[in-house]
Amino acid sequence: MSEAPTVKNPKSDGKSLLWKLGLVVLAVFFTFGCKSKSKWNEKNLPLPPGADSGLYDGQFVQTDYGFGFPLPSKWLYVRLSAEQEVDEVARFSDADHEMIARISVQVMGDPAGFSKKSWQDASEQDLENHQFKVRKKEPVQEWKTADAGPWIEVPYRVMDARGEEWADEEWALNKGDILIGAHVLMPGDAAGTDKGKKFIKSLQGALTQIHWYMPIGPRGISIDRFELQHFTEDFCRALESRSTAKMGAYFDDMYPDRSKWNEWYQKAVAGEPGSFELKASLSGLVINGDDATATFTLTRLDKGDSHPKKSDRSFKLSKKEGSWKIMYSVDKS
Repeated sequence: MSEAPTVKNPKSDGKSLLWKLGLVVLAVFFTFGCKSKSKWNEKNLPLPPGADSGLYDGQFVQTDYGFGFPLPSKWLYVRLSAEQEVDEVARFSDADHEMIARISVQVMGDPAGFSKKSWQDASEQDLENHQFKVRKKEPVQEWKTADAGPWIEVPYRVMDARGEEWADEEWALNKGDILIGAHVLMPGDAAGTDKGKKFIKSLQGALTQIHWYMPIGPRGISIDRFELQHFTEDFCRALESRSTAKMGAYFDDMYPDRSKWNEWYQKAVAGEPGSFELKASLSGLVINGDDATATFTLTRLDKGDSHPKKSDRSFKLSKKEGSWKIMYSVDKS
């Protein structure tokens, strides 16, 4: 991965200012309260697609706080470097590295103190603190999301201490006890171009499609439980595939009675694929450190039959060499 992109800044400390701009704004909200009380019903959220934050199938996923949004086409995902701010969780740029969008997250106390006016006031104060003069500010806008409150967007035209003009946009979304910020700074002459307008339009399109996952870590599920849950969900999908070959990766190489299992499964899924429906689910799970006992239910419903046939199979699972595997069957039969 190439080094982090920079915005052309006439100030000697401009690059540092770019990364810091907007993050100081979030510190204002520390004063809203000291008790952290999440409003999320986390147990009902789906799991993210990976244990680490990053890009998955064209979307950026932040696993620690449990959100994701699609990455606009032609945007570059820039891995964070040592110069990142403590609250920065992602950074993106256009293909030419001229325009940069940074995503930050602040854990708030009492979110009741957040409002459109408070965000605008804090943004303007932060610009003044960084020796920017506000030359023009557009009306504050709100952008709806599907399952959270609206994004609040505050666009500015500002001038730095050397008289150079910049376009700055500050976005904020409050959900539960976290405040997500999106911060964009670009040269003033770029903001009015088609390229600059498309960058902001892409940002709007991505952020308004934000969606939520169960966080991994202290705010949600442990990494061990996350890995095990992914393993059991993936094994259910393999069971539904009607292919013994797709299930091979889930069994340990030393799994006994592999031929017996294959014979049972082939019999359970015998017939024309379109003649019956097949559904697999995890119906029981007991965890004991790096070992677990899991029971899976395979349900088959043949066309013309109103009574589904269910079969349960229980296995001993173990985290072997860093990944979960099915070690042996614990069925009585």
